Amino acid sequence: MSKSKVSPFACAALLFFGGHSIAQATDSLDQGWSEATLSNWQNLSQGSRILPFSWALALEEPDSEEKFMSDKTISAYGYTPYYPSYNGKRFTLPMGFVLDDSHDSKLSFTKLRWFFGQGSQEPWVGMNCSACHTAQINFEGQNLVINGGPTNADFQNFFKALSAALNTTAADPEKFERFAKSVLGDDLSNGNRQRLKKSLDSLNAFYAQNATLNATDLQYGPGRLDAVGHILNKISQVTQATPPTPNPSDAPVSYPFLWNTPQHNVLQWNGMVSKAKLPSLIPGGGLDVGGLGRNAGEAIGVYADIRPVKENPAKAGFVSSVNVKNLEILEHSLYSLKPPRWPGSLPEDLTSGAKLFTENCAGCHASLERNDLATPIKAVMVPISANENLNPRGPNDRTISTDPWMACNAYQFKADAGVLAGYAKVDKSGPIKSNDLLYSMLGVTVLETLLGKGRDVAELAFDGLLGIEPQPVKVPGLRNRALFSNVDDKALRLIECYRASPTVALLAYKARPLTGIWATAPYLHNGSVPTLNDLLLPPRQRPSTFYTGTNEFDNQRVGFKTEKSDKNRFLFDTRLDGNSNAGHDYGVGRLSDIQRSQLLDYLKSL
Repeated sequence: MSKSKVSPFACAALLFFGGHSIAQATDSLDQGWSEATLSNWQNLSQGSRILPFSWALALEEPDSEEKFMSDKTISAYGYTPYYPSYNGKRFTLPMGFVLDDSHDSKLSFTKLRWFFGQGSQEPWVGMNCSACHTAQINFEGQNLVINGGPTNADFQNFFKALSAALNTTAADPEKFERFAKSVLGDDLSNGNRQRLKKSLDSLNAFYAQNATLNATDLQYGPGRLDAVGHILNKISQVTQATPPTPNPSDAPVSYPFLWNTPQHNVLQWNGMVSKAKLPSLIPGGGLDVGGLGRNAGEAIGVYADIRPVKENPAKAGFVSSVNVKNLEILEHSLYSLKPPRWPGSLPEDLTSGAKLFTENCAGCHASLERNDLATPIKAVMVPISANENLNPRGPNDRTISTDPWMACNAYQFKADAGVLAGYAKVDKSGPIKSNDLLYSMLGVTVLETLLGKGRDVAELAFDGLLGIEPQPVKVPGLRNRALFSNVDDKALRLIECYRASPTVALLAYKARPLTGIWATAPYLHNGSVPTLNDLLLPPRQRPSTFYTGTNEFDNQRVGFKTEKSDKNRFLFDTRLDGNSNAGHDYGVGRLSDIQRSQLLDYLKSL
């Protein structure tokens, strides 16, 4: 691996993607992005650092000598191989995995040295937004790439396999020797072997701890991730508590689709992040500090390096690898991203479907023209409940009985605050306690991360960062937890969530305009309904199990095909906690087959 130093953004400049076919597909869907915007979306680092670049190229499969970063392995987990180059050499990575070359001299788990004389800007591989928010659909034999759409990749098992490959490399002398020869090249001395082994063991220990914090028996399957759970548990690692408090990441959700995002007043499935834009002399300008904070939190969740220490007493904020400049560029890309156009044919007359939409859907899902990228969108937040129309906030409010766990976990998870104890909460409700809500600690960590990136960002972000208003809640039965099993403990938590939902804003899910909804299968926040046609059925008639993993599109039912196949290997079971397909009926289940078909055609046209 070359030891030459490069500028902070040189990696992005040196990555060249095979993007021509992608751009063509995007043009056919009329999503509105220029080549420059698409290049930024695919190339720029947000500060995520998963493993050193030279290690990624050298790493083998756990049970063979085949390279881990190969077309075969990448495709097996639903990611798309792509072939950038660095310093004139081409290599293979999953699309959305990019290089980061942050200065690491003040970082934590990525400050590793594996050869004598190594500098502080060795490139690492990390993820950016496009890894999770780029969809691929095989529509009638045409491969369509949908920017801002939800990926169908299997994040959970990809990272399990990556960890297994790293651990096997450390444990198997022959595999480690091949790894060392590839990484060290001409510098293959005994001293460098020892440095490399020590660094490998250190990274493995970090990921082992992270896996323990997130541990759950629930398999997410393709196209889902408990992103909030992973972010909150990364905060548990940041606190430097000994040991950090685990909270199971057992509430996987579908990746949100990103078009029209800048128009929304709240974001995330439970509306936990508010938009907060600073004034500007230029119409439409001004820094969205809410978006910057949201993206900084996301970068932390996908392994940006952060240390909860100040670089020096005179400088506010935490040290981190988060790249705030690139985060702002990536966020600004969404201002011109249009929902994808339906690529198939449609009936000439959609009047009947439009009428059904107005009668059954428009109360929650506001209509929005596909080319409208300016109208503000105020989300309809629908409280969770055990049954539809239970615990309404008012006489005209509805509730929703879809799976509650994403909202419940975000509202309830606590941890040892470690070094974060005593920091003022973002909502000014008091200091972080020694054991407190992870949601509150996330707000503090994001704020301190942005403060650590300079006085200018601090001044912009300080007032109104995220707009988070956590509600301190004492869970009924907490003092008696020792009397209950883990199952009973979770049941008590759910009861408390339902009791609190009429008054706690976090205990709700967001309804948004359905423009481009055809390209976002599977459906509901947790991906538990495979097609739009199934979503328009009564909940009891929806598939209780179905297979996922394929990109083959069913344009009649509007979603991915669900039959078992080589690609469709994961059996999604809606009977498991976190996977419920209940709720979201609101009368559409009473539609006739003809009405359902009319409404489905109209939804395709949005």
